[in-house]
Amino acid sequence: VQLTEENTTLATNLDSAHVRNMELTSARAALASEKDAIEAERSFLAKKVNIASVVKVNKVEANGLKVKGSGKSVSRNSAKNTDQIQVCFNTTVNEVVEPGNEQFFIRIINPLGETLAVEELGSGVFTSNANGEQIRYTQIEDVDYNHNEQQVCAVWSPNQTFAEGNYKIEVYNKGYLAGSTTLRLK
Repeated sequence: VQLTEENTTLATNLDSAHVRNMELTSARAALASEKDAIEAERSFLAKKVNIASVVKVNKVEANGLKVKGSGKSVSRNSAKNTDQIQVCFNTTVNEVVEPGNEQFFIRIINPLGETLAVEELGSGVFTSNANGEQIRYTQIEDVDYNHNEQQVCAVWSPNQTFAEGNYKIEVYNKGYLAGSTTLRLK
């Protein structure tokens, strides 16, 4: 009789433990689902903040330059008389961005659709935050950004001849396209 009562008590305790275990398993699944939803929202918000913190650029201009014997550079629009490409742009005001160093990736694309790049001159690859794609860039310009408009100029001087045709110039910040222009060398 006593063994039967103990067996019944143990069976009741076991059933109770199974019910409790199922409740805990259900609660754990609900917490995991809630955690996944919070992580997805956090990732979405982080992407929005990253996009909002892009320093856009305007007044993007590109010019072909020829360095004269005196060392002075003069503007040229003929491919055979061009040995440098100068890219200038203005940063825009963005109060979301913390003041400090901002990197602008400049990409010069020749008439054949190829990015002009020489690793020894600072060229490389960055990851686009828009689509995760690897993008080759021509050079980087570091800017001490302080929520203000300022003009930034970079000169690409690869010691190579330039082909005739239309060049596309793109400027990226934080992995997003911040501005672009075109240049025609005849």
